[in-house]
Amino acid sequence: MSGTGLSVSALFAEREARLRHDKEAEEQLRRRKEEELAEFRKRLDNFKLTDEIIQSGLDRIKRAFERGETELMIAAFPSDFCTDGGRAIINAGAPPINKPSQAEQAARSDEPEWLTTLPAGAHHVYDFWKQNLRTGGFGFSARIINYPGGMPGDVGLFFTWPKSTLEA
Repeated sequence: MSGTGLSVSALFAEREARLRHDKEAEEQLRRRKEEELAEFRKRLDNFKLTDEIIQSGLDRIKRAFERGETELMIAAFPSDFCTDGGRAIINAGAPPINKPSQAEQAARSDEPEWLTTLPAGAHHVYDFWKQNLRTGGFGFSARIINYPGGMPGDVGLFFTWPKSTLEA
């Protein structure tokens, strides 16, 4: 059986070619994912509320309410889209390390500190909530919804409401 045509150098060459192909496919996938994330970030930064989007959101709130839920996640995006990687959201509600002076407390707006770290389009949703839903008893919150590898993953934006009229 001398005509098998098998050689160690041919096996090494095949393995190298396969590894090279796999690495190229992996790189192409990584580039495509980065491009998709960049496009998503651009859409989120340029997001504008329309009557159709508002109506759809209100319908989603009504359906969630009817199912007995007390919140609705209205958007999710990578925490990397926040200017601080989501740190202000993680630390929301934590007492300050240094107690603010009365002047500093008076100068603070009623808006959460994490709001300034969000992509521009999220501000439109917050403004809509503030002008239209807050007076109706709805809340607005942001939180990190997953921690892949122990690191902050995605940010979820939520409209919330009480479970009963007693809690309102």
